[in-house]
Amino acid sequence: MRKIVPVLLIVLLVPIGYYMASKGGGSNGVQDLPSGEGIALKLDKSSYTPSDVMVLTLLNNADTNATTSYHFKLYRLEGGEWKEVPVNLMFIEIAVVIEPGKSWEQKVKLSDLGLTPGHYKIVKEVYLGGTTVKAGAEFDING
Repeated sequence: MRKIVPVLLIVLLVPIGYYMASKGGGSNGVQDLPSGEGIALKLDKSSYTPSDVMVLTLLNNADTNATTSYHFKLYRLEGGEWKEVPVNLMFIEIAVVIEPGKSWEQKVKLSDLGLTPGHYKIVKEVYLGGTTVKAGAEFDING
């Protein structure tokens, strides 16, 4: 019984420590990351029609694994401010691990989003080096 107690403590404390470390600092543990510093989000084009399929590529330039998912946030530039656009899609909750020096592509069917002409930004959250960072890219939707 004495051997079980230390093992049980380790099993319980490691996940709690991981959870606390993953929360990081700053505003709810999420930092904006300038392009080229670890993770970069690139689009296949800078301008799309509402019926195009966008291909976004996450590049891991860091020296550690990056973890992301299929989820993204979308913003539209209105009056000089970024306003979040509701994305009424179901996302597969799968962790995608991107090794250092590698990239990962995701296709986004823009017709599913019902976008009107304007200037937009797509943002993905990526867990990198003990913190969660945001990587984004801007694009236009033409009529």
